[in-house]
Amino acid sequence: MEYSDCVDRFNRILVRAHRIIQNELLKRGVDDLVPSHGAVLEYLSQAGMPQPVTELVVALKRPKSSITKATDCLEHGGYVFKKPNPGDGRSYLVGLTPSGSEVLEEFRAVYAILERKLFSSISEERKEECMLTLKEMESNLEHYLA
Repeated sequence: MEYSDCVDRFNRILVRAHRIIQNELLKRGVDDLVPSHGAVLEYLSQAGMPQPVTELVVALKRPKSSITKATDCLEHGGYVFKKPNPGDGRSYLVGLTPSGSEVLEEFRAVYAILERKLFSSISEERKEECMLTLKEMESNLEHYLA
């Protein structure tokens, strides 16, 4: 297979999406968080209880250093709390604070705006096909990282 600009195109889309998310967050007065923090907040919300950092690493498929940096930033802003893990004295649990739940709603609103912009000229049928293709592509890459 010859080179195409697929990877470059994905990168350009991601860069633009992050810029839109950041701009929308700034419009809402959220100036201390970055787009990647939304995934951490969403996972903690879905879990419904404090989670070990190792669980965040596995679930979000990100390096431990990235998750540690993100949770440190979120803790500093008052969006999450950390407490010793009673099941493992060498680790800690991370949980969502009320402020974290509030800012997560901002992220969700921003994601909805981004999705509307992303698919603005695309039919519902093509959107569904695109989402299926993206899911398959993600699964294909997951095999190489396992």
